[in-house]
Amino acid sequence: MKTRPSIPLPSFRSGYRLLPLLAALGLAGCAVGPKLPAPTAPLPTRYNQHAVNGAQHLQWTEGQAQSWWHLFHSPALNRLIATATEHNPDLAAVQSSLAQAQALEGVANAGFLPQLGANLGAGRQRALRAGTNGGFGTRVPGNPYTLLLGSVGISYNPDVFGRQGYILKDARARSAVARAELHQGQVFLGGAVTQAVITAASAHAQVRLAQAMAQDDAQLLTLIRNEYRLGAQDLQTVDEQRAVTEAAAARIPPLQAAESAARHQLAALLGTVPDAPLSLPSLSELRLPTVIPTLVPSALVENRPDIQAARAETAAAAAEVGVATANLYPNMDISASLGKAAMTGGMFFDPASTLWAIGSSLAAPIYEGGALHAKKRAAMDHWRVATDLYRATVLNAFREVADALRAVQSADTAYTHSRAAARAAASAYQLALARYRDGAVDYATLLNAELEAQKDEIAAVQARAQRYLDNAALFVAMGDGWCTPRPSGPTAPARSSE
Repeated sequence: MKTRPSIPLPSFRSGYRLLPLLAALGLAGCAVGPKLPAPTAPLPTRYNQHAVNGAQHLQWTEGQAQSWWHLFHSPALNRLIATATEHNPDLAAVQSSLAQAQALEGVANAGFLPQLGANLGAGRQRALRAGTNGGFGTRVPGNPYTLLLGSVGISYNPDVFGRQGYILKDARARSAVARAELHQGQVFLGGAVTQAVITAASAHAQVRLAQAMAQDDAQLLTLIRNEYRLGAQDLQTVDEQRAVTEAAAARIPPLQAAESAARHQLAALLGTVPDAPLSLPSLSELRLPTVIPTLVPSALVENRPDIQAARAETAAAAAEVGVATANLYPNMDISASLGKAAMTGGMFFDPASTLWAIGSSLAAPIYEGGALHAKKRAAMDHWRVATDLYRATVLNAFREVADALRAVQSADTAYTHSRAAARAAASAYQLALARYRDGAVDYATLLNAELEAQKDEIAAVQARAQRYLDNAALFVAMGDGWCTPRPSGPTAPARSSE
């Protein structure tokens, strides 16, 4: 029986000779981008010259007040913020952005690994074959045949000049930006919910106060009308009191509209419809902390999320400069493949049908019309922009904290005086009303005392609400919120009495 001669396979030895050189090139990879310095900004020793007086005082710390809204000691407020954290669509979008950035970071990290792929296919075809016809060349249809193909390929980029490394740094910086933006969104959401709750509580308190004042004015109008019937008052006094009563009733609808607007805003923050039933705390249920944990300036730069995002933006811009620089240098790829090609299934597994290839390529830019150098200059300019924006962000953070500290101090003083004025005006009105009934004072004196009491009472409610709002604004300015406090962070402050 005649044996079939064996067909020797091509030797891989020639391919193996390339491996030491390629490995050396991979190990010798270097980053060619410039070493850009980290951004810096001026650091003050303190925010301003003012300190909080009265029932509150500052506690300087390097830690953060975790979930600072708990310092208002309102379970209803805590529940609302927890609901907003879970259902707010804007915050959910930021969380999805973070997940996207982390996925892209994984894509960039995969660029350091070899890429392995497989291909399997089968086809039925018929080729043309040459023939003759009267001395002229012709092509006639050949016999149909089946072609089976299968291969496995691997490719690898050794990243000789660090391009992939800069791409990974850029992706990591983008993830850091997304994490900082998520933290910022959480802080802003807590502040927005707190502001809406305080605004709604203040409007509700003013509505109740305006309704009580309107009822008192209506009772006084009834009294004056009775006196008019008895001849003890003139018609002018009746009209004046009726005007005061109507004005008091007119103040109620705008306050009710303001309360509804605050509720609608809160519903949107909670991710629900405007007419959803909400259980809100009253203004009297909120308490201020006696101690306000305040970040020192150096800790503010480290912990405030918008500063973290700006710093990460500069890192991403620096990585883009590295990518633009690496694009000026050659790019190397190493590839290898092993496969089969046969016309029948039996031959597919025959050694004679084996195909293989190994090689490398080096692509280098020669002339791009100056585009690559222009892209590098643009990347450098972008890095300078990011650095300048970082410094602006830091300075703006210091300004916001300084303004918030000053506002807290001012609100504390204003509330103290407003509350004292409201108490004095209410006492004066009661005395004037008693003396008016006894005939000791005229109606003009009573009317003036009544208007002053109403004005001062409303001002006291507004000053109390503003005090809460300014405290919440201070915590937002310091960037406190969901971050885990350090061991050296402040202890939970005690409740204040108001």
